[in-house]
Amino acid sequence: MNALAVAGDEQPSDHRFSGSSRKKSQARRQSSIVDLWATVDRSRLEQDVHIIPLDELYQRFHTHPRDGLSSASIADAQAQYGLNKIVPPKPPRYLWLLFKQLFMGFNTILWVAAIFAFLAYKPFGDPIPSITNLALGVVLVIVITCNSILNAYQEIKSIKIVASFSKLLPPIATVQRDGREQQIIVDQIVPGDIILVRMGDKLPADCRFLMCEGIKVKTFHINYIV
Repeated sequence: MNALAVAGDEQPSDHRFSGSSRKKSQARRQSSIVDLWATVDRSRLEQDVHIIPLDELYQRFHTHPRDGLSSASIADAQAQYGLNKIVPPKPPRYLWLLFKQLFMGFNTILWVAAIFAFLAYKPFGDPIPSITNLALGVVLVIVITCNSILNAYQEIKSIKIVASFSKLLPPIATVQRDGREQQIIVDQIVPGDIILVRMGDKLPADCRFLMCEGIKVKTFHINYIV
């Protein structure tokens, strides 16, 4: 698989077409993108680099599909966007996460309901307290505890997944800059870089594929679905 990609918000792919078939393919792709873009409410998108016309994409990131970024554009982009790296979150405090789940959000309402259920049992239930109020209070406490433990577990799992993303990035990427193919450290990639992706490569950034041939993508490490 060969591919050429634009980085920052997306990446291209490097492939070879005959002159006429390549022009037809690009025309169909450009037409489909324009048609799709016309039906989208742009104001509701946080990111639109995956759908805007390619000419607008090149202009926005000051790049060229063949030559890539210039040295001046690279310096400006690095100053604006910083390094292409995932900063892992701090190790979670498990007790704090559990406490936060127990006593924040909707659980505060359930705690109030549980307290009133216990008060309805005793002392307000005297001289003959209803066992139903006691049972209701116990059930609410169990529901709060189980729900909090589950939510804390899911949050810890999400934190660990995000921290593991940094291990998925390759150390070196091949890019097109100043009209030349170069190999750079992955954290030096900036939005607008033209990235060359070949068989067996890992994507080094969020990318939009511009051209590709025989592509097959494995996403198991991200969504754990084969």
